[in-house]
Amino acid sequence: MTLLIDHADPGILRLTLNRPQAANALSRAMQDALVASLADAAADSATRAVLLTGAGGRVFSAGADLREDLGLPVPEAKKLRRALLLRSILAVLDCPKPVVAMVRGKCVGGGAMLALMADEVLLESGASIAMPEIALAMPSPLGITIIGARGGRQAAHRLMQANQPMDAQAAQAAGLADAVHGDAALDEAAQSRAAALGAMDATAYATNKRWLNAPLRARIIAAAQAAEAAHATGPHDAH
Repeated sequence: MTLLIDHADPGILRLTLNRPQAANALSRAMQDALVASLADAAADSATRAVLLTGAGGRVFSAGADLREDLGLPVPEAKKLRRALLLRSILAVLDCPKPVVAMVRGKCVGGGAMLALMADEVLLESGASIAMPEIALAMPSPLGITIIGARGGRQAAHRLMQANQPMDAQAAQAAGLADAVHGDAALDEAAQSRAAALGAMDATAYATNKRWLNAPLRARIIAAAQAAEAAHATGPHDAH
């Protein structure tokens, strides 16, 4: 299974990106399962919070699966990858339940965008965030929007323009992470935060979350449109 679904903790749905042999790259099947699971969580009154993580401990996610053969011409395949990533990002952002991202290892590109959509992001002390799109000649208004929403212009410049990855401590200092924990303490800390957020009144939390995220959601849609425009006017793979 490309996505492990675990209901072991009362009220907490644990979703694990499960392609460690492929650096947990975001395949179509994985993203389909993630979107469906988040929709199920939204409709399930017994689910109070969602915990999102990656298998293997080495890489949370390396981003879009660039090697996945979708049986389409290259331009169409790239466009579909962008659409799939946008859908996954919005599924996390729009989930009315609290979503906590628990990140070990490298968190790269679209994988970082996905994690940063969570309500809270907890990093293992050896984790890092990288956005290498510009080194690949890939304009990324979407990445800039997501990084900027949490860390501001300086963090967006460092990651997106200067192509300088951030370690866990720098990410926390920039506002991209809510907390950093050692490996042994990370699981308990993430579960504790998910349980604490899930204990809030569900209606109030969902209403506040929707209102809080409405401006960001609009900017994300605009950024996705800008990426498509950039792709249409130049030899770039915008996302």
